[in-house]
Amino acid sequence: MGQISVIVTVYNKEDYIEKCLDSLLQQTFQDIEIILINDASTDNSKGIIERYSDSRMTCYHLDKNVGVSKARNMGIEYASSEFIYFVDGDDYLAPYTLELLLNNIGEANFIGGSIFKAGKIAIPMEIGEDSYYLRRLSGGRKIKALRRRSATNLLLRKDFVDVQELRFDEQATFYTDLTFSIPAIVNTEEIPMITGVPTYLKGECYDPIDQPTLMLHSVEEKLPDLFYVYHKMKMSYTDTKSISRYLDLLLLNYYSKSITNKAVKNSNVLFDHFTALKNSLSLVAPGRIKRRNIIERREHRLLQKGKKEAVLKSMMFRVRLRQWRRSLRKKHLLMRQLYRTVLVKMPMKPKKVLLESFGGKGYSDSPRYIYEELLKSDHKYDYLWVYDKKKKDIPGNPKQVRRLSPAYYYHLATAKYWVSNARMPNFAIKRPETVYLQTWHGTPLKKLAADMKEVRMPGTTTEKYKRNFYNEAQKWDYLVSPNDYSTSIFRRAFKFGKEVLDVGYPRNDILYLEDEEKARRQQEIKAKLGIPADKKVILYAPTWRDDEFHGKGKYKFDLKLNLSEMQARLGDEYVIGLRMHYLIAEHIDTTGMSDFVYNLSDYGDIAELYLLSDILITDYSSVFFDFANLRRPILFFTYDIEKYRDSLRGFYMDFENEAPGPLLKTSDGVIDAIEHIEKIEATYQSNFDAFYDKYCHLDDGHASRKVINRVFEPEKAEM
Repeated sequence: MGQISVIVTVYNKEDYIEKCLDSLLQQTFQDIEIILINDASTDNSKGIIERYSDSRMTCYHLDKNVGVSKARNMGIEYASSEFIYFVDGDDYLAPYTLELLLNNIGEANFIGGSIFKAGKIAIPMEIGEDSYYLRRLSGGRKIKALRRRSATNLLLRKDFVDVQELRFDEQATFYTDLTFSIPAIVNTEEIPMITGVPTYLKGECYDPIDQPTLMLHSVEEKLPDLFYVYHKMKMSYTDTKSISRYLDLLLLNYYSKSITNKAVKNSNVLFDHFTALKNSLSLVAPGRIKRRNIIERREHRLLQKGKKEAVLKSMMFRVRLRQWRRSLRKKHLLMRQLYRTVLVKMPMKPKKVLLESFGGKGYSDSPRYIYEELLKSDHKYDYLWVYDKKKKDIPGNPKQVRRLSPAYYYHLATAKYWVSNARMPNFAIKRPETVYLQTWHGTPLKKLAADMKEVRMPGTTTEKYKRNFYNEAQKWDYLVSPNDYSTSIFRRAFKFGKEVLDVGYPRNDILYLEDEEKARRQQEIKAKLGIPADKKVILYAPTWRDDEFHGKGKYKFDLKLNLSEMQARLGDEYVIGLRMHYLIAEHIDTTGMSDFVYNLSDYGDIAELYLLSDILITDYSSVFFDFANLRRPILFFTYDIEKYRDSLRGFYMDFENEAPGPLLKTSDGVIDAIEHIEKIEATYQSNFDAFYDKYCHLDDGHASRKVINRVFEPEKAEM
């Protein structure tokens, strides 16, 4: 076996480079040299790299950013081994990758392997000959080696690279892998390819907004390089049918989808690049054009005649036709198409207010208290409450509309005001006249949105989750904040640049009722729930764990509290109410404990449960920030704090030192604390006071009125 020079290019990859380098150093084939080109990173990539002291690593730290193409070309010049292999600094390898490629290259000039997205496939602990497929590509089938258009995961002979003078074109930033890979393919007879087993893993993009990977950059940014690379490769390999066909299809498909979709939204995408697009498409083989649909064929003729406006109109028609065809497959797709093409063009209703809490799951939280304060005022609005499965008992008799029903789409499109405490559907179009008031639903302890590194939720990826969240936050006009601490985090995590209402949470107004009124409401709630009037109430309200699921929409939760022991030791004085996240509430078994355990997970408004409760048990849920307004004791059942703090979500605050109550790791510890609750209160009094001053300083019982004065009253003044 010959030695391999692994060329790693790095630019601002501090969140990824450690995993990348560890995967190289842990390869089952160890006879490698790692040539690392740090392309003038401005983050901590250099510091992370310098922590490694392995003799197989040679690092070149550039003073000026030169781009990935030149950085790779430098790596080729530095390479001294029989083989070379390219790795991007945000990707990583399965442990057997290099050995597998080397064992199967034979006499070929290079060998390739499949590229997988991280998290989409499990990496086996070990592999045998029956674990993968070895295919040999020749003739026109060689273009399959261009899948994903990447030069990574190719193990190449260094002398082949030198003889063919294979290099990356340094005049472009995007699509430059093709300038290396296409000549390599053309100048080799047969290419062995490993498939069926993960070898090269594309890392998830942790910051798709501010630091997107090359593939995630906008169409506008990539177009000049696409035309340049297409033209250069097309002119060089016109006579190589498979390559010429590949290039033509690459351009035509990109034109038909990405360029068209962007041009429909922003005509400058077409107009600014019209000449380059026209010249590139003129090189496409006529037979390829003839195979396109009749609309595209006509569009190409218009484009060659220089008719910009006509081409744009044709693009708009083609996009609309595609959308309608897709929408006819399912009812919900048809409703969304009607929504974005018809309903959002209907007259806006200036007195219509659409409210929803947790996606229609309840009549609760800050939207509820804003609504009830509006009812007390002299505002004359038409109120619509969104419900998910069944209608709610709501004062004022507002119109209730079922989420995702035909009526929902109509009201979403025509309501001037949206009031919500969570994200609206991704398809929601905020019209210029719409006022979107986002109240959010908690003071952040756990990392949020853009501040999260990895998102571990079923059915989504980190890149998709963060991009969707960013798009949502850009629709907000106002964002309610409960304290100065949250304001700073919200602006950064949500990348929110509009007006933050630093007024406290409307949902906490109820916690500032007079003491007599609080006591009366507490007894009313007890009576409604069937809780004995003489029993004190413990509220257990834990958070949900992002990684505890069986599959998409199927969550699990292991209740660590020993309810039987709690009943035996505390049942004479207390009952316990369980307030679980709705995703796992139905999986909690309380059979045989109906006189002690009350499952309050479906109770509409948690603020009323705060009034009900004498003690709160929680963990990392934001409920303790709100409950602290009552100045009642809080216990933290944090049996998995190391995992949650260090690997799952991470904390913003110094939770272990700032928590206004003890952090307990066992069920017995929780029970002991309740039995000695007066001592706990005395011990944590100073912690509690400092916590209250920092996190509850804006709440005063009038947040709802302050929100209305800012969001709704200006309109009244204009009338």
